[in-house]
Amino acid sequence: MPSGVSEHLPPGPLFRAVRVLDNGLDRLAVLFHIIANGCLGIMLIGTAATIILRLFNTSYYWIWPWTMQCFVWMSFFGFFVVYRRRKDIAVDFVMNKLGTGAVVASRYLVNLLILIVTGVMLLQMPTIIGSQVGVIDGVITPWGELERYTLSVPLAISCALIFLDTLVDTVLGLFGTPEPGRSLSLPESEE
Repeated sequence: MPSGVSEHLPPGPLFRAVRVLDNGLDRLAVLFHIIANGCLGIMLIGTAATIILRLFNTSYYWIWPWTMQCFVWMSFFGFFVVYRRRKDIAVDFVMNKLGTGAVVASRYLVNLLILIVTGVMLLQMPTIIGSQVGVIDGVITPWGELERYTLSVPLAISCALIFLDTLVDTVLGLFGTPEPGRSLSLPESEE
């Protein structure tokens, strides 16, 4: 079962579709985690190579630009992973103190804010990508240097996935599924 979905919910077509989306988002989070770690590995190898090669008075100018490209890709691919796995910073002790109603209300309020922010980012993405013209000096591939817009493509994909994940979470909440990482009951101090 997807994260947080309880077994007693009605197995209607909407719920099944949302479960399929939720499972797909989990798989994409695993893939993006692998990609982000791959970027980190390339960064570490490039940095180590730079340090070791200096001992032999050798350097390759393309290592630094590729390290920076991988840093940006790691951050943007990791953006979705951090959100999906709920590894971001959340200050929910205040909501827990206010009671169940505040916890439920905060879920929908936060989801609405996330939908607005990522929606605006997605609406602006064609302008952002369109304004990134030219190549990134030193980020060499067998086909030539990478175009600047390649820096923002992972951000656009992560924003779209976060938007979709938030929609899925909102629908699951309407079905009575607790927030991922939170049980239906409040902490022991509230019971």
